[in-house]
Amino acid sequence: MVEVIVDTTSIAKEGQFADLNGWIHTLNRVRGLHVVMLYICCGDLRLPWSFRIWRGKGTSSPQDLALQLVRQLPKEVLTRSRQVHFLGDAGFSSVKLLKGLDALGLTFTVGMRADRQMLGGKKIRDVTSQERHIELAGLEGMELWLYWVWLPKADHGEPRQRFVITNRRRTSTTVRKTGRRRWKIEALFKTLKSRFAFGKFGQKTKLGVLRYLCLSVAASLLCHFERLESQASGQEESSWPDWGELACQVQAKLLGWVRLIQLDVGRQRILDVWEGKTA
Repeated sequence: MVEVIVDTTSIAKEGQFADLNGWIHTLNRVRGLHVVMLYICCGDLRLPWSFRIWRGKGTSSPQDLALQLVRQLPKEVLTRSRQVHFLGDAGFSSVKLLKGLDALGLTFTVGMRADRQMLGGKKIRDVTSQERHIELAGLEGMELWLYWVWLPKADHGEPRQRFVITNRRRTSTTVRKTGRRRWKIEALFKTLKSRFAFGKFGQKTKLGVLRYLCLSVAASLLCHFERLESQASGQEESSWPDWGELACQVQAKLLGWVRLIQLDVGRQRILDVWEGKTA
């Protein structure tokens, strides 16, 4: 099964950015650059596939950008729609996005707000049993099933109920396990920002920012491939990789020859001095 996960990550920025006009906005009380990313997971293979910049109100919403990213997946992936599953939180449950996913033949598991209206005027929080077939306003005729999970207490408060819908009937246990896998993209964002400086760009032009973000993602991909290679050879056993060590290995493999040339040139200069060959 190929999991296609989308989410938005925000890169907080302060000050004025004249050359980034249209890119710096406030979303969920964070002012800065907001990136919608599509993440593909298939077993141990995990690929940050593509991303888009949200350009503020009045432009394509994060949900619209997510649908664009999904539609741009290779045909080889989309034609195997029964083996592709879309995962998203409640921020990616718009009518347009779900209709688009259904039109592509994709199955999905997405979060849903408790106040989302069903046909007849009731809200999904009024449903009293799980694995229930529902019809949402704006999505008439679409086969949907409702589930929920209880999140742990926060600050000694009450457990939080979170609703989930799917367009393929499953057991509540399966939906709960599937929904948890959405957190892979949160781990990706944390790794990109803490290990690959994804949120620390200093470029002042849009082209410079895009280049920086792409380089950050490319660096993480190279380290991920290095980890897969280490696992295949039996060298990597830890469940959480040492990204710094992996980066050093990648640097040695891809750029080690540069350092060797520098050392060779330096060695020759020293020999020339010893032999009196310098001018």
